[in-house]
Amino acid sequence: MNRQHDIIGESATALSIAVDLNRLFAGEVGKMKIAGISMIRNDADIVEPFVRHTLRLLDHLFVIVHSPEDGTGEILKALHDEGLPMTLVHYGEPAFLQGEGLTWLARQAGAALEPDFIFALDADEFIVPADRGAIESALSELPAGIPAARIRLRTFVPTAEDEPKEPNPVRRIRHRSRSEIKVDKLVLTAAFSADPMLVLDHGNHGLLRIGASAQQLRMPPLRQLALAHYPVRSAAQLTNKTIVGYLAHLAAGRPKVEELRLATHWRRCYDDMVVQGATRGMTDAQLIAWFHGRHDGLSNEGELVCDPTPAADPLRYAHLVQNDPYATLARFAEALIRARPGHLDGVRFDHCAEPTTVASPPAAGAAGQTRA
Repeated sequence: MNRQHDIIGESATALSIAVDLNRLFAGEVGKMKIAGISMIRNDADIVEPFVRHTLRLLDHLFVIVHSPEDGTGEILKALHDEGLPMTLVHYGEPAFLQGEGLTWLARQAGAALEPDFIFALDADEFIVPADRGAIESALSELPAGIPAARIRLRTFVPTAEDEPKEPNPVRRIRHRSRSEIKVDKLVLTAAFSADPMLVLDHGNHGLLRIGASAQQLRMPPLRQLALAHYPVRSAAQLTNKTIVGYLAHLAAGRPKVEELRLATHWRRCYDDMVVQGATRGMTDAQLIAWFHGRHDGLSNEGELVCDPTPAADPLRYAHLVQNDPYATLARFAEALIRARPGHLDGVRFDHCAEPTTVASPPAAGAAGQTRA
């Protein structure tokens, strides 16, 4: 995580927030310190609700702003400018290196705030219950010395009952699957910060030990908490997520076996959508149902439960959302090309505006190169 990163307000806002937090906690003996980390790219439609919800519950949020193309960066800057306790790190590498990036960010967060716990969150994941007391109570019951604990995802899905004019997806999408999928995310403890050989696996689904196998370490569950998960909010957002997300995986240039381990679901969706053309002509509702593995509609009676996540804060930056899949893909492709320019040394001609002398013939071995 050493390419093109820059902490906003490194000498002012970000560090003054860290100092203020440390002073606050020093004066309140026994108060639990809880931070969040996230790597965010194209999540403009949900990033403002995510930040506001998270900072109602946690003390500080560290975010890698990963070259967004849909307005996410502008929204995060506006939230930061409000004075919210968050630190933004801009990262210009187009490839998706989430495990590496968030391991680095967790180490930075640990050094800055020395938190007791760090939630590793995606922008579409909301901690529930939305109650700081309940969160602290659950965390205080974890066994001593463990580096992390597992939190179960609760996946919310769009339905025909959703209010289409509601811009906040957390307010709009109110139903979740009755049966929870067996997918967990992590909350890190101080023991993680103390062990430099531990790294976050891709997707924040587990911990790996450097030099060991790719088998994730066993961690205890945190049953009192969950993450309300909103992976699909609209057809345009789903298209962005599938196409740009998978191409960013490929751009990482991982070994084939590692690529297969990390991107199985996105590769299958990309193949269906782009290579096979299976989604062409689908309505928005049909596309969303396809993603959830359904061919007969978004849901059947009894499969979902209405369990809305609290979303009290009004949106201030909905006008900054640019949820256009074609423009987003074009911007991603441009960023990728500019980050990996072609090698034209053997054929490139350098020109100046007004040649003043006649160029000498190229030396032997320099065929194709002239300088005017």
